[in-house]
Amino acid sequence: METIFKWWLPYLILLPFIYLCVDEKKGLRLSVILLISTWIYFSLKNYIGVLTEELPEKFPIDMLGGWVIGGVIFCGYFFISTQVETLLAKAGFRAGMIACAAVSFIMILNQPAEEMLLLGGTLLGAGAGYYLNRKHIDFRSGASPEKTGAAKYLPLLVRFLLGITGLALILTAIGKIIPQDSANKNLYEFLRFALGGLWVCAGAPWVFVRLHLAETGKKQ
Repeated sequence: METIFKWWLPYLILLPFIYLCVDEKKGLRLSVILLISTWIYFSLKNYIGVLTEELPEKFPIDMLGGWVIGGVIFCGYFFISTQVETLLAKAGFRAGMIACAAVSFIMILNQPAEEMLLLGGTLLGAGAGYYLNRKHIDFRSGASPEKTGAAKYLPLLVRFLLGITGLALILTAIGKIIPQDSANKNLYEFLRFALGGLWVCAGAPWVFVRLHLAETGKKQ
């Protein structure tokens, strides 16, 4: 878990920034692309390691493989994203939640390794949070067009600091209380990252709207 957590640390900062301060839709899209491409990469890496009877850590083209897989996923998603998002939007809230749960379940189905728990849990929490936001909050992450200067950008800074602090507290606090010898350790790890994704995509936006740090698309 420590290896993939350190590898994902920059994204655990960048993606919340995009979602909370730039564009929530683009933030979710990038998150889904990175999560799924990383899952495919680790799946192939583990599979090749088994075939060659070598440890996955000795896979000789890790960096190149990661870039190639990420590029393929990004291009594929670019061409089908509009159709998929339109379909889910028409299907409604329940269908979106079911889709998030199904993809997350597939990600950990045959590979309940620690890295898959991070990826599957984060995707479930982020996806569910996004749909909860759309249905109940309708948080909009962009800066207010009516404001200028500090009044425009200070709320974005506060949002980012609150959002990333809350995420860090969730991941570290829960991580410290998880009993390492528990038979349910994998479940706790999965829930830890699911709560992190849920906080960023729904919990923090709800707080921001309540504190008037962000606008909402709902009619007042």
